[in-house]
Amino acid sequence: MPTTLTDNKLRHINGMLSEISSIYEKLLSSKNVPEGVFIVLSSILDLGEGCLQKEISEMSYLNKKTVNSTIKKLQKEGYIELRAGKYPNMHIFLTEKGKIYMQENIIPIIEVESKALELMPSNEFATLVVSYQKYINNFREHVNMFAERNRK
Repeated sequence: MPTTLTDNKLRHINGMLSEISSIYEKLLSSKNVPEGVFIVLSSILDLGEGCLQKEISEMSYLNKKTVNSTIKKLQKEGYIELRAGKYPNMHIFLTEKGKIYMQENIIPIIEVESKALELMPSNEFATLVVSYQKYINNFREHVNMFAERNRK
């Protein structure tokens, strides 16, 4: 049974995650960019043109189905094109329209994120990363144990 201290920690973490999500929602809506489109296009920016859907999925932690449907949407709207690579891989490239969209919408959003991080001293950022990674690892471990128990 969770203790009051644990309940407070959970509320605090969940509240902060919700607040971050809300801030992202406001940021993305200010440029009218859907979240999936932002995640896929910013992943392409990080991975480089010619990347694969699998790489985007692995980098972004989005499931393959979500990445695939977003890729299809972006392709239909003329922002990206798929080019055959070694079968069965299709490589993703921005079209001219996609490059303009990236410059006008995705990069400015990333710049806002970067400016916020630049204000955080390196030692505080390092502490944040270590602490957050510890929480993620603990959470993943307990979710895996929970899922395994419930499979039986």
